[in-house]
Amino acid sequence: MLKVKNTCYSILKRAGIKQSTVLKLFSTLFFAFLIFTVKAQTSLKFSVYFDVNQSKIKTKDYLVLDSVVQILKIKTNIKRIQINGYADTTGGAEANLELSNNRTDTVAGYILSKNLLMYKNRVATASLGEKVTGKETDLEQMRRVDIVILMARADRDTIIRTGCISAMIPANTFEGFNNDELIFKLEYLSNAADIKKYNMAFKDVDGNPLLSNGVVKVTAMYKNKPVKAIKSITINIPKINNETGYFAYQGIEDKAKNLTWKLTDERVINIGYKKATNGDDCDLQSFNIKDVNRFYNSAKVRPACYCAADAFGGLQTPNKSEPMAKFGQAGTIVLVNESSFKKVAADKAYVQVVDELTKDDYLNFCNSFLYPGISDIPMIPKFEREVVDFLDLNVSQKNDSADIIMSKKDMVLVMVPKSKLPAHAGKRYALLPADTKKDNFFNWTKKIVFADSCRGLANCDYVIFEVPFTGFYTILELTPVAGKGKGSASAGNDNAGEDGENDKALKGKNIKIKIKKFNGVNVIYGLKDDNTTTSAKFLKNKGKNSFVESNISKKEKKNYKAHVFLAYVIKDGKRYAWIGKGSELKTGFLSGNWKTPKLVYVPDEEWESFCRKACE
Repeated sequence: MLKVKNTCYSILKRAGIKQSTVLKLFSTLFFAFLIFTVKAQTSLKFSVYFDVNQSKIKTKDYLVLDSVVQILKIKTNIKRIQINGYADTTGGAEANLELSNNRTDTVAGYILSKNLLMYKNRVATASLGEKVTGKETDLEQMRRVDIVILMARADRDTIIRTGCISAMIPANTFEGFNNDELIFKLEYLSNAADIKKYNMAFKDVDGNPLLSNGVVKVTAMYKNKPVKAIKSITINIPKINNETGYFAYQGIEDKAKNLTWKLTDERVINIGYKKATNGDDCDLQSFNIKDVNRFYNSAKVRPACYCAADAFGGLQTPNKSEPMAKFGQAGTIVLVNESSFKKVAADKAYVQVVDELTKDDYLNFCNSFLYPGISDIPMIPKFEREVVDFLDLNVSQKNDSADIIMSKKDMVLVMVPKSKLPAHAGKRYALLPADTKKDNFFNWTKKIVFADSCRGLANCDYVIFEVPFTGFYTILELTPVAGKGKGSASAGNDNAGEDGENDKALKGKNIKIKIKKFNGVNVIYGLKDDNTTTSAKFLKNKGKNSFVESNISKKEKKNYKAHVFLAYVIKDGKRYAWIGKGSELKTGFLSGNWKTPKLVYVPDEEWESFCRKACE
């Protein structure tokens, strides 16, 4: 090209045309030729040469550099500008490396000085010293700087997906890079465990707690370095809860790397159900982000009724189509798990929620015998307690009883409508599980479960308890009492506290009841007119016999002739029992204690009629 320029210059000079005019004309023709040439090319290479031990640009090489400048001003698809500097093999290697560095800086500085600072981040320089390719014919060609202009190929839109989430990255989103040159990563956080490692606080910059529908981050890297986007990226994330009015919040990290959230102008839009790559139906929300490599939050300031610690919404009220949700007639919902059953799938198990059982339905004289132990609800340490309601889960599968298929160590959620539990100042609600034995034999625990205030938006309508899957529960209203000790009397006795004191006063003087041929026998007794019962205390075994102690002193024995007594035990899956009046108990000649008649086997189908004798 330089030979062509010199030949044309000689011809025009002989014609009497000035050198400056010749140079201007040639430059115009040369630039036009270059622009035409680069239209179909993806890279252009230019070289300028230096004198020995010099980094100053030669006059004739300014034409080459001005050509580079002209191309950079006209072309819009410039990706990168690579500038490599060399030196010849004379002199020391270290000095030549420094010399090539100076030459590279000189060329890069000249190009950027021509109002091209917008290319600063796309200029890459390399000082290569005496490194040669083997194709140089002389030392002069070694003393050069190569300028390689890389132009973008046609880019195309890119979609990255992970399950239900996706990011749509338009063509030419990243300055100087095609999408296929970059490494993308899509992260989605939708629960408290996921975000713990990022030290995120779910508060905006003003300290307002946020409710989130998901946190997302799109990372775009080139050779392990982040790149900058110049277009917006569209994000689709699953809709977690039924709240509306979400906006996009950008994560703001402080010096301690704590993350809070700044509101952006992007509103989150519900776009409905879409099919995911894994076949799932995704109820999606969408918003745009303008800056990659940062966390974004689909969030809103928490609504007034929100009370959970989990910013992602926690539990929502299950709908009728939820196979794990079991619904009672009075509105109670029990949410079981796959692990709740031993021999059957959770969605196949029969679970009837009986939530219309009032205190008066159960805590009476007749039911105390029909359902032994139901009236023995213990006093709760440090609380005065009032029995509010009962909840029964009838569980079965084909011919298998509840005991066979229930995993009683599993925890289930019990959701009681707030309308059933009116708010009383200074009181708390709790659920007390009963460890049910084969059909309606109860052994109450003392492990009360308080209502969980951190179970999500369902708390707007429900009081929620997470309890062992035992199958029978009582709802208690508790009033804290400072310094209150442990209670031990039954719920069915209005003088439960006094009975506890009587236990101490009459210790050693109460009547003991002996039951032959069985261990671990339970005894309850009561008077129909009082509509209450009391449970005797199990003492010890002697051989095959059981001993229990009543709350009856030997002096009062004659006052209990009309009381009904029930002794019962389960052995090898069978019920053995005796029911009768106190007058039918045998009295020991020397001790003055009682003995029951012989316990007899009572089949399951005859148990109700057997116990109804207590009400006759």
